[in-house]
Amino acid sequence: METITFHSYRGGVGKTVLSVNTAVQLALLGKKVCLVDFDLRAPSHQSLFISSTFSMSPTAKSFTGFLVGDHEPQSVINSTDKENFYCVFSDIEIFQQKESKVRTKLTQHGEGRILAKLFEFVRYCNTQKFDFLIFDCMPGVTYRSLDALIVSDKIMVVTRPVKSEISGLRLVISECYSKLEGAEIFSIMNQVENIKDLVHPPNPLDVNFAKVNVLGITKCLEESSVPIPLLHSFPRVPFVTERIYVLDEKNHPFTVEIETFCNKLLQK
Repeated sequence: METITFHSYRGGVGKTVLSVNTAVQLALLGKKVCLVDFDLRAPSHQSLFISSTFSMSPTAKSFTGFLVGDHEPQSVINSTDKENFYCVFSDIEIFQQKESKVRTKLTQHGEGRILAKLFEFVRYCNTQKFDFLIFDCMPGVTYRSLDALIVSDKIMVVTRPVKSEISGLRLVISECYSKLEGAEIFSIMNQVENIKDLVHPPNPLDVNFAKVNVLGITKCLEESSVPIPLLHSFPRVPFVTERIYVLDEKNHPFTVEIETFCNKLLQK
């Protein structure tokens, strides 16, 4: 089994859409996949799957509850009507309960309790013969994102070609990726502008800025203390939203890109 985490310096780069569509596409290719919504600050997978062409077991528990010792690993995995595809949801509402001790337990990072639970879940999924366990974790440098990175075999660093991304990447490379051992790290550049896709001619100054940003991010990744090769560059496709395109629109340009990306991933 291979454990893959999708991570980013900040939100809004398309990490969730990429991880969800990748997981489902791998299942469509015959791989047994478990996808975990590990963004405990803003979990969103459940609403995404409800709005798509999915049906699943309604009895699975919250992954957040598993992390604090309330549930067994087998009780948090949702089976679906899509062959080979399973998913795990987290629940932010548990933080809002009065007198809840969940927040305290989740912040006891010094004792490594959450990391230990993640390793327990990875071991359980391995016994269930999953081919891929995929974590969509929270962005930035947080204890929970670090936990997900530590248990991973591969890390997909999702970026966008904007100037502010460069300084953020330097931070996560120095504070996170440079300290990891054993994980392969790749980058995904998302929402790359293409002049031929535009209706109106762009300002040449903006075109130049966009090129500089792409080159800056590429150089930052390639020349860092931990070289991070670019695995795939996703062109900007207008009106791509939080949907499962690989199921809903087989011929959509984004679906085609996901298929290409998954083929590259399987070759690594």
